[in-house]
Amino acid sequence: MLQHDLPADTAIYSCTRLDQALRSLEEPLAAGEPPALIVFDHGDPPTPETIRFCERLHSCIPEAWIVELVSSKMPLPKNPGDSFWVKKPVCQEDWVDVLQHVFLQAATPQWSNADSSKR
Repeated sequence: MLQHDLPADTAIYSCTRLDQALRSLEEPLAAGEPPALIVFDHGDPPTPETIRFCERLHSCIPEAWIVELVSSKMPLPKNPGDSFWVKKPVCQEDWVDVLQHVFLQAATPQWSNADSSKR
């Protein structure tokens, strides 16, 4: 983001629990400044709580990119909607491709033309 002079908040929050994640989102959302990118690692195996949390994020912050790191055990729906999944383990080349798409090719998930079959 900084390398390409993108006008986005570059704050990074690293949370290990869902309640921490909720608290870290409260202030920017209350200020009307949602994050541009949320990266969520579902863990292995994913839990119903993490799946519901990401569904809630998508519905509450549709303008934010929510990239979900998933294992092969993650139950993915047939219709992905605006979900953006990256299979773990993530290699550097794949991660650079994701960031290129998120920050340079499509300003928001609604404007993305990413092929959902490659997610």
